[in-house]
Amino acid sequence: MANFFGVMHIGSEQVSLQIVEYSTLKDMKIVERVSSQVTLGEETFKTGKISFATVRGLCELLKGYCRILHEYGVKEYRLLATTAIREADNQQYIIDQVKLKTGLTLEVVDMLQEIYHKYIALFRGIEAEGLAAEREGILFVDISSGGLSFTLYEAGALQYQQNIHIGSLRIKESFEKNQRESDHFYQALTEYIYSTIDLVETELNKHNIKYLVLSGVETGLLLKMLGRDETAKMTYIGIEEFSRLYDRVKQLNLPQLMQAFDLTESRAEMVLPTIVLYQQTIALGDVTHIIVSGAQFGDGITISHITEKTGDRWMEVIEQQIVSFAHSLGRKYEHDAAHAGSVESTSLLLFDRMLKTHGMGRRDRFLLKVAAILHDIGKFVSLRRHYFYSYRLIVSTDIIGFSEAERALMANIAYYHSKGTPTLSDPNFAALSPERRITLAKLAAIIRMADAVDRSHLQKAAITDVTLSGEELTITIAADQDTSLEEWTFLDKADFFENVFGVRPILRRQAGMRHVR
Repeated sequence: MANFFGVMHIGSEQVSLQIVEYSTLKDMKIVERVSSQVTLGEETFKTGKISFATVRGLCELLKGYCRILHEYGVKEYRLLATTAIREADNQQYIIDQVKLKTGLTLEVVDMLQEIYHKYIALFRGIEAEGLAAEREGILFVDISSGGLSFTLYEAGALQYQQNIHIGSLRIKESFEKNQRESDHFYQALTEYIYSTIDLVETELNKHNIKYLVLSGVETGLLLKMLGRDETAKMTYIGIEEFSRLYDRVKQLNLPQLMQAFDLTESRAEMVLPTIVLYQQTIALGDVTHIIVSGAQFGDGITISHITEKTGDRWMEVIEQQIVSFAHSLGRKYEHDAAHAGSVESTSLLLFDRMLKTHGMGRRDRFLLKVAAILHDIGKFVSLRRHYFYSYRLIVSTDIIGFSEAERALMANIAYYHSKGTPTLSDPNFAALSPERRITLAKLAAIIRMADAVDRSHLQKAAITDVTLSGEELTITIAADQDTSLEEWTFLDKADFFENVFGVRPILRRQAGMRHVR
């Protein structure tokens, strides 16, 4: 039996509706796609807020989209907003007005989640083209109205990810109209963009990048200027073809751009910021192929929904890439990979054996996994209070696949992985929601015991069994070496675990050797 799912997306320059019909992920097909141009981004970037007159027009538009959903009999749908509403000072008032006027619940997606769902759609498209198996680097570059995202996939793993608050519309609004019309605008614009992304170039020069995959609202503008189909799912562009367009565009003023490419004034004003961004992106590596993808944010949301509803395991491919990215971060900060691996495996083992006790779910397990990989990266900064620096590095790093709230949770897990009791006097802990504070305490208690089992960082203790019986959790280990340090540390950390779960952890050695409780 076929199902329907709808996504309404409020972007900076357009509001769109997409309806798909599906029974499985493979047979998903788009049955309706409509969009309307808006100026939400211009208002936010200029004034910091969106006027209520504009919000009223937005609500009328959404009512029309709701009628389309009703015509198809769509029961499951989501209404999501990205940059323009996310950065509007009156965001909460907008959410309230949408609810009152349309009955719809508006979700505002943070930048990390926006990029993540775009990447899901982009990678599925690349996979369909047979490019995911390539050993050379594939650099995904998403340029939206207000943001720029770089994601490097190489040799089957995610190697680099960086998001920057710079986009075509935001760049345009950074210059006055008279400055954009100046003969010096091209040079100033080029230097402005370069100064923003030069550190990305330094990082990407370490990799062999063959494919550049472009996505975002302005790709349609590029395709139009090249005389290509703006609605195509995937378009291949030669480097020389793009270079000819770039050389031509940088010589033209606004009226000439409008005439040469049959553009409105507002769209022509976006040409130079967009084309210079693309040119500097191409220069980041030795790119031989340019691919323009029609994948959109809503496609990623749809894929996530369908995999969850149908139990499709395709998303595990993306999860493995997120794990590979976490390992890449660990290597960047020169962590002890063997110790991180030991803490990761022990943490997950304890999590799995305590399912009925802790009541947490699959997503919490994944957060624990990545936090375990990264828990010691603060030692790169300082061995003194390394847990504090682990927190700072995690909370300030864009880790694809996690919302800002989830990243804050993982940072707190790293902060409390060795000692300390979470209290409301700690502003980082207090900033978490009440539900996440409980989750943090549980995950921190688990990772703390896992860290104790390998306190020496020598992996001396091999866990042979974990048994939960009544109010005791017995971890049985086999070891050929002295494990006094592990046993003493385990004993020292057991109280916090017991306070959180009401279960006393016990470390027991095989062959009748002494245990600590």
